[in-house]
Amino acid sequence: MTSMPSPTVTTPRRPAPRHWAASLRSWRVIVGLTALAAGGAAVIGSFLPWASAFAGLVDIPGTRGTNGKVLLAAGLLIGATGIWHLLRGDTASRWLIGLLGAPVLGFSAFLLLQLASSLRSLGGDSMVLLRGGPGLWVVAAGGLAAFATLFLPASQAAIGTAGRRAGIPAWAADRQSAGPRRWLQVALGLVWVLDAALQFQPYMFTKGFVTQILEPAGMGSPALVSDSIMGTSQVMLAHVAIFNALFATIQLALGLGLLWRRTSRAALAASIVWALSVWWLGEGLGGLLTGSASPVTGAPGAALLYAVIAVLAWPARDTAAGSVAAASVAGGSRLRLRCAQALWAVLWASFAYLILQAPNRAAGALHDTLAGLASGEPGWIAAMDRGAAGIAGSGGIAISIVLAVVFLVIAAGVFIPAAARPVLIVAAVTALVMWVVGQDFGGILTGRGTDPSSGPLLILLAAAFWPLSRRPAISESSPDLADAGRPVVSALSPR
Repeated sequence: MTSMPSPTVTTPRRPAPRHWAASLRSWRVIVGLTALAAGGAAVIGSFLPWASAFAGLVDIPGTRGTNGKVLLAAGLLIGATGIWHLLRGDTASRWLIGLLGAPVLGFSAFLLLQLASSLRSLGGDSMVLLRGGPGLWVVAAGGLAAFATLFLPASQAAIGTAGRRAGIPAWAADRQSAGPRRWLQVALGLVWVLDAALQFQPYMFTKGFVTQILEPAGMGSPALVSDSIMGTSQVMLAHVAIFNALFATIQLALGLGLLWRRTSRAALAASIVWALSVWWLGEGLGGLLTGSASPVTGAPGAALLYAVIAVLAWPARDTAAGSVAAASVAGGSRLRLRCAQALWAVLWASFAYLILQAPNRAAGALHDTLAGLASGEPGWIAAMDRGAAGIAGSGGIAISIVLAVVFLVIAAGVFIPAAARPVLIVAAVTALVMWVVGQDFGGILTGRGTDPSSGPLLILLAAAFWPLSRRPAISESSPDLADAGRPVVSALSPR
């Protein structure tokens, strides 16, 4: 009798444990060490002299004042978070490092502007002889290093030979975005190129760019905003041409970076940072804190909308097979649909609030605003402004209420699927009317316009919310496709 061979039992191989040595070959170490160095720089810079008086005889360290102590505490927290990230490598610590670096960088930059103003006023005083010190610059460098960690590859990514080939270049590129998302990126890139072209206008290389465009942007705003703009303006006045050429080149680089797939993701990240900087230091937060900002004339500022569109155009997360297709570009963004809709609602509801402010609802306010736009515009645009002002007449509260209702309907409409398309069309038409009548095409025909204003950006934003599909996407591996001999009809497809 022949015996049957005993079956071979294969024991599943257990995955090899992840050793500490493996983490040394990942970006986790670089991020952690960068945060540790950034925190150390902020701490050291707080103790170093920020200024010196009496020709260097008396040093003034940052820790002598409250500002230096605040930055010292932030540096300690960044360093401690860097150590935690080295040990744990979790996502929360990675975000905390970057989010702590941003305010340290911004606050130290603001203090540098204040210090520059003090040096100009007291530097020539023979009794004081105030001079700058290295401390605040070291703190700013630490904040910049911490903030820059947000743009490094994922902490789990390898940094070996393959990592060097595919790490940063792969992160900077965006090869998966296609269709409407890619077109939105291209449109934003073209707007940046237009901004660069406007920045290269001859007028921008004169002191008028600072005194007639930048400095008025801070008027009426709180001291934190107005002082920072005035400080920036004073620094720029010494070398207007150099600064303007730098600004124009940055915007041109952002535009070309978005048009080229290999750098589009990096250009989106840089667009967010640059746009928010311009919104603060170049637009005075769009005048939102002045009490008289109006969406008709461009509030909340084009730069803020650049940043919002860049966030929505960011490459979407990979979706699982068989998942429902994104309802729109905004719905497929990292914010997800509900957060994106909430952002849209806050934006347009704020328009309703702004238009109902006392200066905007006063009798004849809109008439005076539109009539004032005619100065410096070509004849046909000036005639259009005077005609629109005549139509507005002395209307005040009634016009504001009508506009506020329109804005609120647009704000709420994106939450109703059946009304989304009509509401988005109304939003685009409203933005177009405000761009033509209230913003004069951003003043780009005067030779002094720096951007196309908010109108075109609001239209792009509406395009980001435009519904793309009414049916769920079906994976090719779906069981329903197993029977290849018969056509498959989705249960959710229209009948």
